[in-house]
Amino acid sequence: MEGSIMLWILIGAAAVAVDIITSAFLFMWFALGAIAAIIALILGFSFVVQVIVFLLVSILSMLAGYPVVKRTLKKSVRTTKTMEQSYIGRKFTADEEVSERGRMKVDGIYWTIQKVGEDIKKGDRLEIVGLKGNKLLVKKVEAKGD
Repeated sequence: MEGSIMLWILIGAAAVAVDIITSAFLFMWFALGAIAAIIALILGFSFVVQVIVFLLVSILSMLAGYPVVKRTLKKSVRTTKTMEQSYIGRKFTADEEVSERGRMKVDGIYWTIQKVGEDIKKGDRLEIVGLKGNKLLVKKVEAKGD
């Protein structure tokens, strides 16, 4: 009995340690399974039953708990915009005509731009409205001279 209880304590402690190190919340469910196996041991069940209880509780708690934990963590972590995402909404003056695709310098970096909507003439005001792969999507917001 003492050897079994040490095994379950070791498994539970290892699972908690791995979760603390990785912050993945994938292994804490095995700690719950180890606790359930210790309860089965205290109630006098055989080692085979303890292993079955460990596996069932670990798997069921992982299936039920991990999606909840993942969803909760996703809500609490603020996403950081990429450089390109921070460009959305900015306005520029067109340096060249754009009938489908063109190039534009933004903060010292040349980007491929793709127009959305009507053709763009040199001098028109543009707004970056989105991203498509590594291209900035732009649309004309006012024509030259408006």
